[in-house]
Amino acid sequence: MRRTFTASLVIAASLAAQPVAAEALRFGPSLPDWTAVQFPGIAPAHFSAADDATLNIATDSAAGVLWRALSAKAKTARWRWRVDEGVAPTDLTQRGADDRAIGIYFVFSDRPGPATGLLATLASSDVTALVYVFGGDRPRGAVIASPHMGARGKFIALRPATAPKHVWHDENVDLAADYARAFGRAMPTLIGVAIFSDSDDTRARNRASVQAMVVE
Repeated sequence: MRRTFTASLVIAASLAAQPVAAEALRFGPSLPDWTAVQFPGIAPAHFSAADDATLNIATDSAAGVLWRALSAKAKTARWRWRVDEGVAPTDLTQRGADDRAIGIYFVFSDRPGPATGLLATLASSDVTALVYVFGGDRPRGAVIASPHMGARGKFIALRPATAPKHVWHDENVDLAADYARAFGRAMPTLIGVAIFSDSDDTRARNRASVQAMVVE
C-alpha cells in the first residue's frame, strides 16, 4: 500500500511539473476564432489576416477590438508587432486622451464561466486585464493604471509611440510575474485575449500588425 501511495505521489508530481503546451493564436484566412467589437458612435477599426499568423490593423479616427475567448493554463506569451503609422505619444492614464497603436489584453477571471462577449466579460467584477501597449509616452516596463477599468485593469508599456516604425519588434512576456507585479497577487485563470487599436481621440491614423502570437 505504501509503495503504491508513494508511486502515486511521484506520478502526480511529474504531471504537475510538465510544461504547459504552447498554443498558437491563428488569424487567417478569415479570423474564424476571433470576434470584432465596435464601440457606439465611434468608427470601427479594420482587422484583416495577411496570413495564418499575421494580423493587420487599420484605424482612421477610429477604435476597435478583436476578441478571442480561451481556456488556457498559460503562464507566458510571445508575439511580434510593428507599427508603420501610429498616433503621437499620449498619456495612457487619461481617459479620452489615451490613443495607442496596439494594446494586447490578456483577460483573467477568478471564477471562469461560459465564454461571453468582450464588453460583458470586462464589466464583470471577477475579471481583470493585463494590457501590453505599443504606444503612449511611458518607458518600457512602466505599470499604468487603466483609466477605463480602475483597479481591475493595468497597462504595461512595452514600446513607446516613438519606437522605430516599419520594424518588427519581438516580445516575450511572463504573464504570471507581470500580473503579480501589477496586481500584487497570483495570476487567476487566463480566459481570453483581445487586440485593441484606437485613434479616435487624436483624430489620427494607425497602421500596425501583430504576428506569431503564442501562449504557453
